[in-house]
Amino acid sequence: MSQTKLSRKEFHSQQANSLAQPVVNQQQVTANSVHHPLKKRNKILLICLGVLVIAFAAFYAWGSNHYQKNNQINQITASLKNPHADLDQYVVSENPNARVTTAALKPAQEYYAEYYVEADKMAEAFKYGDQYENVILVQNGRYLLLFPKYCLQLKTYSPQIRTNHANSTIYINNKKFGGVDGSGEDYYKKITPLFPGKYHIAVKSIASGHQLTADKSTSIFSNKEIDMNIKTVNFTIKSIPGADVYINDKNVGNLDKRGNKVFKDYPITDDMKIYVLTKVDGKAIKSKTVDYDEMGFEDDDSSSNVIKPEWPGLINKDDAEEILENDFNSPDEDDFVGGAENKGYQELHSQNSGFNKDDDINDYNMECSVVSITPATNNCSNVTYKITYTFEHDDFEHKQVLLYTGGLFKQTGDSKDSSQKIKSKIISDKKYDN
Repeated sequence: MSQTKLSRKEFHSQQANSLAQPVVNQQQVTANSVHHPLKKRNKILLICLGVLVIAFAAFYAWGSNHYQKNNQINQITASLKNPHADLDQYVVSENPNARVTTAALKPAQEYYAEYYVEADKMAEAFKYGDQYENVILVQNGRYLLLFPKYCLQLKTYSPQIRTNHANSTIYINNKKFGGVDGSGEDYYKKITPLFPGKYHIAVKSIASGHQLTADKSTSIFSNKEIDMNIKTVNFTIKSIPGADVYINDKNVGNLDKRGNKVFKDYPITDDMKIYVLTKVDGKAIKSKTVDYDEMGFEDDDSSSNVIKPEWPGLINKDDAEEILENDFNSPDEDDFVGGAENKGYQELHSQNSGFNKDDDINDYNMECSVVSITPATNNCSNVTYKITYTFEHDDFEHKQVLLYTGGLFKQTGDSKDSSQKIKSKIISDKKYDN
């Protein structure tokens, strides 16, 4: 019986346990399903991380646009055409022994500042390839560790300079490069590597106790020999009185009151160039450049060696007189800039109509004489001229001379098909009656 009771107790105990067990399991499930909120610190970290990701994405988008290849090419080209810019940050040398410095690259900038069209062609070529003639566009490093940096890879050149005088000293851009070697009339100097560009070369020598200098501006883009033979000659330059004279881009003086300047025993080279510069209304006007082949030096006598630089658009005396005589007699609107709207044409047309309607004038004629012609801006000529009218009356003859100053002629059309037209007539400032 005791065993039976015990079994009942065990039975009830087991039954109680079996009834209590699901309650415990339900509490555990409830406890496990509870969602604990993130701590404040973790939220801040996640927000910061998101901000950084967004900021980096924006920065990368900006950098990808700012440092894109075409933008870099435009920046490099702008510096290449500006002698005042620091070009060395955009250049690497093909020659490891050549130092890339601001001073070393200045000749390249001076060349492309003058021949800027060539620089623009190079920039356009780099947008579709990586080479233009002897210049290569290369990737050299990165901006901000992320964006490719592009540079120009330039070659260097070591041309030989040749002259015909012993004891000569070579100067390049006012820097002494040393003496020459050789014999007879053949002396030379091989110069250290130079970057391509425009250079001023001078050779100084002493011959028969006289110091001689030959200099010229030249563009170095190869190792081609540079001839600096020294030859002396006498010559005269004729042009506008007071104008500045330039030989090989160097100011060598002014023309006198008669427009002359005499040079004696002046050293010349095969690449010699001459032009004159004057100012009109505060603006500088440059004549056409006379090359050595156009100078026509026959001997060393200055009386036969006369150089007369021409001016762009300058009318000659015969053409000016012919146009003026025709239009003072019978004005033609096609001879005037602006045609019938030109004030000078209208004045002449009105003047001639007045002469023809004047009953006191039986007949009249006129003569034109050009006094002087000087260059003006924008392919124009400043012409001073005299107009002499002869009026026939019933019982007497009347002559009137008018001096016109500041009359302008303008060259129109291109160099192959150009013509001269009257731009302004200018009222005379002097009048003489006979």
